[in-house]
Amino acid sequence: MSKDFHPNELLDATIGVAAHLEAELEEALAEHRLSRASYLVLAALERATDHTLNQRELVARVRRTSGTMSVRLGRLEHAGVITRERDPENRRNVTVTLTERGLALVTGAQPTYDARSERLVAALPEAAREALAAHVPAWLAFFEPDERLAPRLGVAVAPSAVAARMRRAVGLAADPGILVLRVKGESPADAGGIVRGDLIVALDDTPVRSIGDLDRAVRGADRALTVDVLRGAEPRRLTVRFA
Repeated sequence: MSKDFHPNELLDATIGVAAHLEAELEEALAEHRLSRASYLVLAALERATDHTLNQRELVARVRRTSGTMSVRLGRLEHAGVITRERDPENRRNVTVTLTERGLALVTGAQPTYDARSERLVAALPEAAREALAAHVPAWLAFFEPDERLAPRLGVAVAPSAVAARMRRAVGLAADPGILVLRVKGESPADAGGIVRGDLIVALDDTPVRSIGDLDRAVRGADRALTVDVLRGAEPRRLTVRFA
């Protein structure tokens, strides 16, 4: 990177480009009466075996939260382009299937989406396209651990800015870290002694300053993870073990 080009400039430019790309692709899909979020769901189902996916796998493939996905799927089901079926033995397990109407809709929209994508990418020189293809997936993986493979810690957390405000409100120092709001029973965190109210400040001796830091550390963990927390003002070192 050039000495005259600062990281914040790169990030600002990338965010600006992403906003333009999103608007262009939304515009391309509008003639098919589809939003990009809905198109991604239908396209993932179209590529899947038997046009069917478990809802959790669908969430991972289209990079949406489970709550957002539930709302989206409800709308698509109401429109008759998907069906949902719950496992009678496990009501939390939901299978999503593309209908014939949904298949016709997504295959009709795909050429338009592909053509707009090609036109947008063609705005870059060939060398830049190759560089982006090589490096952007790795950059994305930095933020998005693969939930199907990563060991799960089993905590709900608040980001550092919220954690600082909550600690100041009860008279504690606003040390940097991630605040544990909830611990799932019988999870690795629970077994390792992490409790609600702990401030996670480091993992394997690496400072934790964001939820992304937490996700990356958990993703990179093998069988165990050393967790430094502040319990109130008292520092503690815990060990979390993964199956």
